[in-house]
Amino acid sequence: MIRLVAVLAAATALEPVARRTILKTVPAAAALAAPARAATEDALKKTSCFAVVPDSSLALKPQLKPINPDTCIGGLKAAKALYLGEHHNSLRDHLLQADILKALRRSEPKRRMAVGLEAIQRRFQPVLDDYLQGKIDLNQLEQQTEWSTRWTWPFANYVPVFEAAKQNNFELLALNADSEDLGVVEMSGLAGLPNTTLAKYIPDRRVFADFTNTTAFREYIAYVVAPSYRSHKEMGILRQTISGQQLKEDMPFKNFYSGRMLWDNSMANTGAAWTRKNPSGLLVSIVGADHVKFGGGVPNRYAYAAGLDLDKVRTVILNPSAVDTAGPQLETLKADAPVPLTLQIRFAAQDGDGGIPVIGGNSVVDVAAAARVKQVRPGSRVLPFSDVLWLSAEDA
Repeated sequence: MIRLVAVLAAATALEPVARRTILKTVPAAAALAAPARAATEDALKKTSCFAVVPDSSLALKPQLKPINPDTCIGGLKAAKALYLGEHHNSLRDHLLQADILKALRRSEPKRRMAVGLEAIQRRFQPVLDDYLQGKIDLNQLEQQTEWSTRWTWPFANYVPVFEAAKQNNFELLALNADSEDLGVVEMSGLAGLPNTTLAKYIPDRRVFADFTNTTAFREYIAYVVAPSYRSHKEMGILRQTISGQQLKEDMPFKNFYSGRMLWDNSMANTGAAWTRKNPSGLLVSIVGADHVKFGGGVPNRYAYAAGLDLDKVRTVILNPSAVDTAGPQLETLKADAPVPLTLQIRFAAQDGDGGIPVIGGNSVVDVAAAARVKQVRPGSRVLPFSDVLWLSAEDA
C-alpha cells in the first residue's frame, strides 16, 4: 500500500491532453523497441493490484484493498469483458498489458478471446485479420493502418501487445472511429454525418439517448470531459479537427463533446457486437484511461449495449497517478500543490453526507436511472474511478 500511495502522490500525468497534431512534439515515454523478455509464468507476481471499494454511505470514504494478481486473473472467468485503461505513451503499461494477455490465456487455454484496440480505426479491420493470418508482418501492419498519422503514439511500444495477442490465439478488433468521420463531427456535430454512417457507430439511438440522459452522466461530463475541453482551449489547439481541418474559431464544446461520443460509442458498440457473436468469449479492450474511468465512458456503454450486468465487465487502470483521478480541481490548484486522490464521484446527494447539492438532482430517481443504463451497480450513488488499479513491477 505504501508503494501505491507513493506512486499516486507523484501525480505524473502520463497522457497529454494535446490534439494529435501536436502530440509528436511531446516526449514519449521510452519510445524505443520493447526489450525482449522471457514469457515467464510468474511475471505478474511482481505486480501489485488494488481493488477500489466505493462507498455510498454518508461517510463517502472509498478504500483501496490489496488483492493478489492471480485472483484478478482468476476472477475474470465469469466476466465477458475486461478494459485495460492505458497511458498511450507508457511502455510499462503496454508490457503489463502483454503479461496480462499471456496470463489470461494460461488461465483459460480454450476460451475464445479478442483484444480490442482503440489505436486502430475500424476501416483497418482487414489489416488486423491479415496480420493474424500471417499475410503481413508488424512493419506492414504499421504502414497499412496509417499509424503515424492516425494514432501517432510510438508503434514500438505496442509491439508487445500485438505479439502477445498473436502468439496466444487472441482475435484482434479495430475499435476506433475513422478520422474522416470524426473530423466531420468536430466540424458539424453528429448531425453532419449521413444517417447510414452514424448508424455504424450508434446503431441504436434509444440506447445512446438513454445513456446520456442521467444525472450521473451529466456529473461525469462535468468532471471528466468539460475540463478536458477547457484544457484544450487554453492550450490553443481547438482551431483544427483531429483530421487536420482548419477552423476559423475554437471548436465549440458541443462538437468536442460529440466527437468524444462518437469515439466512445464506436469502441463500445464494436465490442458489444463481438460479444453478441461470442457470448461465452472474453473481450479485452486496450483503450486510454480517460475512456475507462468514472463510469461514463466505454465499459459502461458496452455493458448497456450488450445487455450485461456490470459484474460481467471489469475495469482496470494501469499504473495510475493522482492526476488520472483529478477533474476540475486541477484548474484551481497551485503549480506546486499536491493533487488529491479521487476514487469516486458522488452524483446523488443524501442528507447528512456533507457534500454540495447536485443541481437538478433527485437521489432516488438518479440512482435508479444510472443503474438501469449500467453506469453504476444497483444502489450506488457514486461513480467509482475503476474496479482495479494495477501497477507494474518496480523493476519494469
